[in-house]
Amino acid sequence: MFSCECPLLEKAKNLNSLTWCHCTAGYNKKLFEIVFEKPVYVEIVQSIRQGFDFFLLRIAVQ
Repeated sequence: MFSCECPLLEKAKNLNSLTWCHCTAGYNKKLFEIVFEKPVYVEIVQSIRQGFDFFLLRIAVQ
């Protein structure tokens, strides 16, 4: 993702904590588990909130 789409953080432009990004990770975990019909592991690799240009998740089918 190339923009932070979290509605909870719209006004918190300087918040660089990954804590809020776990919501997106959990959403994607559920989405990919439905698609693959198997448990998946989701890891936040980098976040826009940390100053990176894009949000990157590592998703592995277990």
